[in-house]
Amino acid sequence: MKPMGRTSLLPWILALVFAATLAQKPEAPIPRPRPPEEPLSPPVLEVRVFFGETPTPGILVVLQPMAPNRMPSGKGIPRLTDKDGTARFPLTGEATGFLISVHDRERGLRLQMPLAFALGTWSLGPYRFTLSLSPP
Repeated sequence: MKPMGRTSLLPWILALVFAATLAQKPEAPIPRPRPPEEPLSPPVLEVRVFFGETPTPGILVVLQPMAPNRMPSGKGIPRLTDKDGTARFPLTGEATGFLISVHDRERGLRLQMPLAFALGTWSLGPYRFTLSLSPP
């Protein structure tokens, strides 16, 4: 009898590998692509100004882009508060890149700070400010 060599085992190994590939489960079907989502509109910054407990209309509120040295850069967006003491701004970027300025000519208030620090409700003397980001 002739001993089995490498050449005689090779067809058996190839046959076993071929049979193993046929015995595998089929892959999961490829899912259908999702329809494109509509782009979200930018969040809205709402600034409310109160003097005492009453809303203050006519306060100038300016939203400006902020440079790395925390100074205003570029053109700002001015708004006057309405009868409810509210001014609204659509934000095009993150809140960390803007300055907010508030100016009340009647009572002599002029205030400017980074928007990231001003978010929330806080008081300054008789003034109360509420700055909030709301989804569109």
